[in-house]
Amino acid sequence: MDEEAMEAMRHIMRSQAAFAGMEVLTYCFMANHFHIFVRLDPKETEDLDDAGLVARFRALYGGTRCASLGVDADDLEVILKKNGSSAEGIRRRLKARMGDVSVFMREVKTRFTLWYNRKRGTVGTFWAERFRSVIVEADTAAQRMVAAYIDLNPVRAGLVEDAGDYGFSGFGEACAGGSAARRGIARIEGKTTWTTKWHKRYRARLCSRMGPGARLRRGDDQRPPGEAEGEKTGSAIVAEGSGYLSKIRAFSESWVVGSVAWVESFCAANGWLGYKKGRKARLVTPDGSAELATVATVVKRN
Repeated sequence: MDEEAMEAMRHIMRSQAAFAGMEVLTYCFMANHFHIFVRLDPKETEDLDDAGLVARFRALYGGTRCASLGVDADDLEVILKKNGSSAEGIRRRLKARMGDVSVFMREVKTRFTLWYNRKRGTVGTFWAERFRSVIVEADTAAQRMVAAYIDLNPVRAGLVEDAGDYGFSGFGEACAGGSAARRGIARIEGKTTWTTKWHKRYRARLCSRMGPGARLRRGDDQRPPGEAEGEKTGSAIVAEGSGYLSKIRAFSESWVVGSVAWVESFCAANGWLGYKKGRKARLVTPDGSAELATVATVVKRN
């Protein structure tokens, strides 16, 4: 994907997420792959009223018609208000496309392929492989670590030295003033409102994950509570430890990432009795502290 394609992909991701009832925490689009970190609650779709259904429909289609239903947002609103024989079927069909990661990814990839083929005059498929998904424990250090790993993709690839300078990631978009991206970063930090404090806190966390020699920009010398203090050079922090500048397969090829207790209870609750519990990830903290070294446990297929 070039920059034009990444911009199209971002628009498709945002509109599709709004339709599906998913919150994008962060993301990163690279030339040959992408990551999207979403938060969802299927119950929000189950409890969705007609007004919410129309709002989600409008977020995806705007003023255009949905080809499969043959209606636009105004038509949909009238049909649902009349509550005739066709209303319940439309509700069921629309909700079947919401609150589901597999459906979300299928529609994002399909819509991008259609855009790409129209733009380039090509035909056929665009994506080489099916997507892979990982379930991450919410509101925890595991969530923050996965997010940091995603936003550091362009730094690992050598495209930028500072993750905030890459325009096609959640953190890069937030640094450029994107309101949706800023809400995602605030949520990663466990908040609902963006402030400069959370921006600096997240930037400090990214730096601490990068390993020896990583520096914050001048003046950004705050660090998250509990993170390794590291060495100070002027107004910059030199992070300690091995960092995230190498590929960490656990964040893209495992089933579940979270605390030991949460992973075990999740597997038990979902009847995954034959799972093979992987080693505690060596990747979870830049400073190797015992407190966070046990945060991420990886569950893989036997």
